[in-house]
Amino acid sequence: MEMEYTGERMVPEKAEAGTFWEHIYRYRFAARFVAGQRVLDIACGEGYGTAALQQSGAAGVIGVDVSAEACGHAARRYGIEARLGDAQNIPLTNGSVDLVVSFETIEHVSHPEKFLDECVRVLAPGGRLIISTPNRQAYLKNAPKNPYHLKELTEEEFVVLLAARFRVVQIYTQRPTAAGWWSARFLASESALWGVPGFRRLRWLLQRKFCPEIVDTSAVERARANPIQAILTRQVGRAHLANPFAIRPKSRVSGEIPTYFLAVASL
Repeated sequence: MEMEYTGERMVPEKAEAGTFWEHIYRYRFAARFVAGQRVLDIACGEGYGTAALQQSGAAGVIGVDVSAEACGHAARRYGIEARLGDAQNIPLTNGSVDLVVSFETIEHVSHPEKFLDECVRVLAPGGRLIISTPNRQAYLKNAPKNPYHLKELTEEEFVVLLAARFRVVQIYTQRPTAAGWWSARFLASESALWGVPGFRRLRWLLQRKFCPEIVDTSAVERARANPIQAILTRQVGRAHLANPFAIRPKSRVSGEIPTYFLAVASL
C-alpha cells in the first residue's frame, strides 16, 4: 500500500521524476559507505532507502522518523526496524552507530545545532555522517517557499555547522543550476547554453548514452516499482558527465552553483 504523497516525504510511486532520482542517487552514494557498519537513517520516511542500505551490506540499519504513519509503513512494506522519534532527540543510546545518513532533514528542524549534536552523540568514535540539504542560493529560487522547510542554508552556513562538530568535512554537489563552460559539470547544468540551437539535443544524446535511466520513461517506471533495486544498481565510468542527479565532489574551479549540497563528515 502506498503512502499519501504530500510533498514532505518522497514516495517512489508518486513523486515527480526529478525528485525521485535526486533521492535514489543520494542513497546510491550512501550505500558505498555502509558495508559492515551499524547505520542510522534519520528521517527515513517511506523506508525504501533504509531497506536499500540494509541490503548493501550494513551490519544493521535502524530508521527513525517523526511520523508514526511513515514508520508503520516502512516496517510493513520493507520489514525494516523503524522507530518513532525526533531528529533533535534521537531514540538511540550514545555511540551506538557507526554511520548516520540524513537526507533533506536539517532544513526541517527548528534547531539545526541540536540535531547535529544528536548525530554526534549517537555516533561511535571515528563515525561518519552523510547529510544533504538544499542550497539556499539556488533552491526554488523562482518558486514559492517550501512550506515544510524552516530554514535553508548557504554553503558557508552548512560547512560552519559541520566543521564545529566533525574533524573532516567533504562537500559534494547535486543538480547544478549553472557551471563554467570549462567544467564537466557544465554538461549537467540546468541553465547552461541549452537555449542555443543544438545544445539541448547534445545533452539529451549524452544522457541517452551515459545515463539512459533518467531519460527513458519505461526505465523510470521500472525504478519506481522497485526503488531498492534502483539504488543497488550503481552506475560506473562516465555516467556522471551529463547526469544532474549524480553526486560529485565540489570543485573550486568549476564555477558550479548546485541545487543541493551533500557532505561526508567524519569524527
